[in-house]
Order: sequence, then structure tokens, then C-alpha cells
Amino acid sequence: MKYRYYRKPTTKKALQTAKRLIESGRLQPSEIVSVRGTFTQRRWYRLTIRTASEQFQFTGFSWFYSGEGPRGLQQMLKWLHVPEGVRKQLTKDEYHGDTYKPNSILIR
Repeated sequence: MKYRYYRKPTTKKALQTAKRLIESGRLQPSEIVSVRGTFTQRRWYRLTIRTASEQFQFTGFSWFYSGEGPRGLQQMLKWLHVPEGVRKQLTKDEYHGDTYKPNSILIR
């Protein structure tokens, strides 16, 4: 499996990178096996998208806060054809705070 890391300082830059990967065909929504979000004190938020042969890990997205990070996450999940109900559940405001650990979602 190939591991690809995209460390971007802002959500805007992370979205630009993700859009470029999707448009070029390197990240194809139909091949995604899982989408996972993690939070730790050392690594902050990471969005991990796994296909059968590659793993893409992004910084610049976040959960459960107001602002650009959760909106960027919703946009990214929309591009990946994740249903709206799942997108809203992953970014619900009632889970604000650093202690909530985002769940993984299995696409296929």
C-alpha cells in the first residue's frame, strides 16, 4: 500500500489539493474503502481516505467546531459522494470540543 501525506496549513489549501487529486483521477470516489478522522494532541486533526491500494492523509480539515475546517470537511465529503446525512452527522455542532473522537465511516 502506498501512503500519501498532504500537510497543508489551511483548509483552503487542503481543499485545493483534494480537488486536484480528484480531478486528475488519482483519488477516485468509486475506489474509496473508508474515510477516517482522528484527533490526538500530537497530531491534531487528520482526515484519512483509504482505497484498496493507497492511503491519503490530509491536514487542514476539522470536526465539531464552527468555521472553515468543518465546512471544508463537508465539501470534501460531498466531492467523495458521501450521503448528506452522514456528512451532517460527522460535523454536528453538539460534539464541540477536543475530547470527542470522530468516528470512521465505511464507504464500501
